[in-house]
Order: sequence, then C-alpha cells, then structure tokens
Amino acid sequence: MFGPEALAKEMFSNYRIVDLSLEVRPGVEKVDGDYHWGNQIRRFQIRQFIAPGPHFMYWVEAETHVGTHVELPAHIIDGAKSATEMPLEMFMGEAVVFDFGFLEPGEDGRRLIQPGHLASVKPGDIVLMWSSRPGRNPAVSLEAGKLLAERPIKMLGIANVSAPDDVHHVLLGRERTPILIIEQLAHLDEIRKERVFFIGLPLRVAEMDSSWIRAIALEPQSP
Repeated sequence: MFGPEALAKEMFSNYRIVDLSLEVRPGVEKVDGDYHWGNQIRRFQIRQFIAPGPHFMYWVEAETHVGTHVELPAHIIDGAKSATEMPLEMFMGEAVVFDFGFLEPGEDGRRLIQPGHLASVKPGDIVLMWSSRPGRNPAVSLEAGKLLAERPIKMLGIANVSAPDDVHHVLLGRERTPILIIEQLAHLDEIRKERVFFIGLPLRVAEMDSSWIRAIALEPQSP
C-alpha cells in the first residue's frame, strides 16, 4: 500500500502530466478604470476592487460554458444534479484517446463518428475524442452516443469534435448514472499513448449546469 511519499514518487517518476485545459483570459477592468480585453466570445468579465487590508480582489461575471468545462445533468434538466451532487470519482479514471482526423465526409458532407469506431471502449472508460484534421469538425452520431450510454462510459471529452443535442440528452439524461460531457479540451495532440489516467475536477458550486475544470492526463512513461 502506498504512503503519500511513495505515491508522489510513483506519480512523478513514472507518469508524464499533460495539461488538457485551455487558457482563459477574461476581460479585466482595473481599479483605475483601465480595461484589458480578454480572449473569450462568451461573457467572462472580472472587475478589480480593493478589499480591507488592503488586498486586491475581483468581482466575476461569467457564463458557465467558458473554457474547458464539464457539463452536468442540470444542463438539460431543470433541477437535476449539479457538481456538488456528483461523486468525485466520476471526474477521474482511465481514459481512452481517439483522433478522428482520418474520417472522410459522407454524402451530406458531415464526418460522423460511428459505433464501429469505438470498439476499444470499455465499460467505465472516460472517452476523449479529438480531430487532427482541419475543416468541419466530426460529430458523434446518435448511434455512437447510444453505444457509449449502453456500455456505459463514465465521461465523454471532446476537442474539435461536436456532440449534438441528441447525444447530450442520451448521455446526460441517463436516469441512474448520467454520463458527463467535457467540452473545449486542449492539447490532446500531446498525448502519445492510447490510454491515460484523466482528472478533471469541477468547482463545488451548487445549482450550476456546468463547471470550469483543470483537466490533466497522467500518461505512463513506460513503453
């Protein structure tokens, strides 16, 4: 059984940490009135003020779907579970990584991820999908979404891949154990192994339909 020191040594000696999160730059209003533009299309503004001390602090006004975020059942069902009601083990586990850059457009011009592309997915997996090919992003077909729900997986994470509304409802709407969806992952191209250990912990904030996360992958250093 690992103690804390042995566990830390095992992690940092045998695993490479890959940051899978986008950098988010909010718009910033300073106390002197100066304003710095951010890099987000969705609203994310912070306003600096001076608290007793004196210390610098910020008021924050933002949408929940900014940067790398995990979507929860409350995103599609009013009053459904938010991050505070989900066990922490839902947000970490073994992950399998797919690059769907090889997909060719179908007759309708879309590139669809089908059940046959997901043969290596195991029950309880976190499935991370991305596309290395520029152009229109591939989409998870409804049939592939149903397969992931029936397996079932733990979470679906995407970058340059779309999960349409019907797939959102199939995954997030599972009655007993919803399958969470992570959007706007980054740097999946830096992962070299097919399987890694994924961690993406949400803020412990009640009622929100989605939470920002710092997503990382622990990739084994061994061949």
